Order: sequence, then structure tokens, then C-alpha cells
Amino acid sequence: MTKTAETQQQTKGSTGSAAGNASGNLTGRVKEQAAQTVQQAQEQIDAGLQYSSGEMQRFAKEGQEFVKKNPGLAVAGALGAGVLLGLAMRSRF
Repeated sequence: MTKTAETQQQTKGSTGSAAGNASGNLTGRVKEQAAQTVQQAQEQIDAGLQYSSGEMQRFAKEGQEFVKKNPGLAVAGALGAGVLLGLAMRSRF
């Protein structure tokens, strides 16, 4: 091989490895960013679940207190809701 051919081969080899390093570096950064995004999403989901769990407990407690204070109204409301659901569910042929 001539000196020029050897130089060209070395240049191609170093360029190819530089491109490979850049590609690998980019892949690593993309994977890292994806992992961070997934972690942030998981943290937000966990926070949302904690908040909604607390709100559901508060809502259930308020409902129990309402039924204790107003049992007649609670029974009438349940009866009314049952009648409405029954009318909505029946088949009309």
C-alpha cells in the first residue's frame, strides 16, 4: 500500500470510530433522558395517587357523617337513586 492509501485508511478508521463514539454517546444520553422522564412520571403518579387516596378518605368520612346526621334524607336519596337507575336500566320494547 502506498503512503497516501495508508493515510486515507487511517483517516477513515478514525472517522468511523469517532462516528461510532458520537452515536454511542448520543444513545447513552437518550437512554439517560428517557430514564429521567420515566422517573419523573412515576413520582407524579405516586403523588397523584396519594392525593386522590386522601381525598377519597375525606369524602367517605364526610358521607358517613352526613348519613349519621340525616338518616332519613340518606334513605330517601338512596331510594330515589335506585328508582332512577331502575328506570334507566329497564328495556323498552
